[in-house]
Amino acid sequence: MRAGWQLAGFGVMLWSLGAIWMLYGRLRAITLERDRERRGREEMEVYTRLDTRMGRDGDVRELGRRVCSVIAARSSFGRVAMLARDAEGRLYIAASEGLDDATVEAVASWAARAAERERSGGVGMSGGVRFGAKSFVVPLGEIGRAIVVPLWTAGGRMVGALAVRADSVMQIQRRIAEEAVTGLEALAAKLGRTMENAELAERLLRTEKLAGLGMLAGGVAHALNNPLTVVLGFAELICETTQEARVRTDAAMIIEEAKRMRATVQRLLEFWRPPVQQEEAIEVGALVQELARACEAKLAARGVSLIMQVVDDAPSVRGNRERLRQMLEHLLNNASQAIARGSTEAGKNAIRLTVGHDTRAVQMIVSDTGPGFPEPGRVFDLFYTTQAPCDGDGLGLSICYGIVREHGGEISAFNLHPRGAAIVVELPISEVVRSEAAVVGEVA
Repeated sequence: MRAGWQLAGFGVMLWSLGAIWMLYGRLRAITLERDRERRGREEMEVYTRLDTRMGRDGDVRELGRRVCSVIAARSSFGRVAMLARDAEGRLYIAASEGLDDATVEAVASWAARAAERERSGGVGMSGGVRFGAKSFVVPLGEIGRAIVVPLWTAGGRMVGALAVRADSVMQIQRRIAEEAVTGLEALAAKLGRTMENAELAERLLRTEKLAGLGMLAGGVAHALNNPLTVVLGFAELICETTQEARVRTDAAMIIEEAKRMRATVQRLLEFWRPPVQQEEAIEVGALVQELARACEAKLAARGVSLIMQVVDDAPSVRGNRERLRQMLEHLLNNASQAIARGSTEAGKNAIRLTVGHDTRAVQMIVSDTGPGFPEPGRVFDLFYTTQAPCDGDGLGLSICYGIVREHGGEISAFNLHPRGAAIVVELPISEVVRSEAAVVGEVA
């Protein structure tokens, strides 16, 4: 009887211990859940307070370093990289934290494949599988896997991505792993808006600044025109009537320099108030090919190769053919001068001229292998130049800006990674051109 009571007491004790252990486990789970929630709130607060302003001249690398440092310190992911899109649409690693060289190379290789897939009309997340609400798991070959969170603008354009090593996180419960990514997805949305707003603010500032400079330039040009005409007239009169060789030589020099000044004044007037010209439907692809044939030999004589990438189905735009040709000639000349100032290895000096399009605009990109722009945000300013005083007047890119704005387009300057620069021109596909193409299709 006593043995039975002992066994019963032992059973009660075991049951009590089991209940206590279950209660302890439940309390521990609740504590862990609360800790996760607390860490999640703290992480979101840090992301909210994070300074997401772009670096000097819109340099995303400075922003990337801040972002990667905070993610590595505050999130569940200690190894992270931030990718950005360059002017040619390629994804490159702007900054990283905690990643070894092999992983950085693997992420860069994946980014190149993703960009190529996107250019071919596929989805940019090459080989990716949906993970969270706005994230994907992508393979990195033998390195393992990464979670990629794209940086989207409000207009639906991907301007970059956050990539974190995911091997350790993928081994825990799916729900917990998804919660760990939630903060990154919120941060990615913030970064996408920041990068878009910075681009819009830069365009607005540049438009306002150049509008003011244009009015000033127009006033100066009008003020100089009449005195310059008098100087030129008297110099020509002296040159025709003098009998002294030295005076004739000096007068000829005055005439030459006065004509240079008059040409500059005329360009200022055109920048301020472009000439009214007849508009027509322009096949951008044909215009680019024609210009390339005309400039290829001249560029080759300078040791620069011209690489063309033109899509076959580039739609037409409406505008003035000669003005657009003038703009492209300026861009090619500017690129060749940049290469001459900072020549790379022999045989690697190249200008790439790319033409593509989407549903709203035709994109033209002129990129080079030169040293890049010292100040990308100022390249369209009047009289801004990096050349010697006698080598240029600093009006070429300003005139390009004016011509693009005449056609309702946008023009931007970027430095490429790791070397080079690019000018991106976007010209809208006008409704008139679209309707004309539709009528031609119906007739055919």
